[in-house]
Amino acid sequence: MRGVLVTGLSALVAGCLPENPDLDDTSTSASDSEGESEDDGVEAVTEGLLGCPAGERCTLVAVSQTLDDRVELYTAAGPGATYRGAFDLDFKPNLQGDNSGERLDEPYGLAWDGERLHVLLGHYPTRELSSLLSLPAAELAAFGDASWIDADDLASFEITGLEVTEALSITPDPAGGGALLVGVFANDLTVPEAAWTEPSQVLRVRPGEAPQATDIGCAGAWSMVEIAEDRLALACDGDEAMVIVDLNGGGGGGGDGGESGGGGESESLPTPACVGDVPFSSKRVRFLAPDQLGGVLLTEAPTIVSTTEDARLWWFDGGCGLRGFTTLEGASSWDLRQLVALPEERVDSLALDGPRWLLARADGDARGVLVLAGDPEAGSVEVCGRLDALDAAGAWTPEGGAELLEPHALALDAAGSGLAIGVGPANADVAGPGYGEVWWVELGEGDPCEGGDSLEPVKLSAAAPAVDPAAPQTWRRAPHVVEIIEVGP
Repeated sequence: MRGVLVTGLSALVAGCLPENPDLDDTSTSASDSEGESEDDGVEAVTEGLLGCPAGERCTLVAVSQTLDDRVELYTAAGPGATYRGAFDLDFKPNLQGDNSGERLDEPYGLAWDGERLHVLLGHYPTRELSSLLSLPAAELAAFGDASWIDADDLASFEITGLEVTEALSITPDPAGGGALLVGVFANDLTVPEAAWTEPSQVLRVRPGEAPQATDIGCAGAWSMVEIAEDRLALACDGDEAMVIVDLNGGGGGGGDGGESGGGGESESLPTPACVGDVPFSSKRVRFLAPDQLGGVLLTEAPTIVSTTEDARLWWFDGGCGLRGFTTLEGASSWDLRQLVALPEERVDSLALDGPRWLLARADGDARGVLVLAGDPEAGSVEVCGRLDALDAAGAWTPEGGAELLEPHALALDAAGSGLAIGVGPANADVAGPGYGEVWWVELGEGDPCEGGDSLEPVKLSAAAPAVDPAAPQTWRRAPHVVEIIEVGP
């Protein structure tokens, strides 16, 4: 293992990065690259991997290459090179790309808080424990386009030990104060589902401090979304359910690791508000998205594609009451991946009659990104469109290798007009290359149910180093998490 120190209660001391620009060099220092303060009081970083020129607006895409221990950065809109660079997170080296056994560090959940990119490491410092890496934009200002920041260099950035198993999802705490909320699966994903007996948790954590944990009353929490300013929802794969968590609920802070909030008052810990059950067992219940009405849409599908079982969408209101469900019919069950919601502001500006979502479907010739329309009165959801332009652009055909690609990860920008898509092979070789890609699509100004064939997708990853079977640092076996970072006025 490389000499990377994980801290639970104290920050790591930042130092100069070997074989890379000196962060203290007066000609390229972080302070020199900072512009005027933005509206929220945060100094704008105008250079580097996470910077944007003064007065400009930049939309970046961060991608967790989860099986290759790397996070990549791209520019989707605004100034800057399309391929910005990458963070090598292979702290336990994958020799010749082999990530089996203890070697996988697995960067997974990503979150941008306006100043720092936070990365969850699912299996670092050990196979059983997760941690949080925090990367301040200001400290990356000296790194230019196409920078490769080695794992040894990242030792001087802050890594916070979480002392939990499989921390998968993360979002900034809406209450601010530098806190983050982390969804914890809490069980080993390599063992049978019957062995997922540890309760899932939500952590409130500030980098460098001990996290506060709350059991949320479900097993196998996979993904987490904000459904209101003070509420989260989590998809629970272990017991086929959805749980809504109240961020201002009972249970005062101040216990072990507790921190005081503003004004000297102790923070409230997140509290489970209600649970919505899916009335079927042994299913995959991993993805969900807000309905912009205070509720949530949840996916459910067989564990493998089946000709005797169906996939479904379950629509719950903010009290976990079932608004309705929709069976996704076909010759075989749909393989459902990430689901994202069109922002409320865009739904309102277009005077749409209900919510809109984008859904990644991965099975066979039907693979693609679909548009869903919801009818709040009927509690039903229908497929109203498809981003056919991705099919026409060859998004599912790899540049190398024989296995077709499938969409997995989706992320929308704040306006709901730009979509990032991570696509990868269905079966990843533990010691061989993968030919995944990262795409960007501008959705246009109208209802996304219409005009899916007239879009112009851009393959962002075409600007990155091409996959070389002899160079594991170029492999893209699983671009399974994408995060959009918007910088500038």
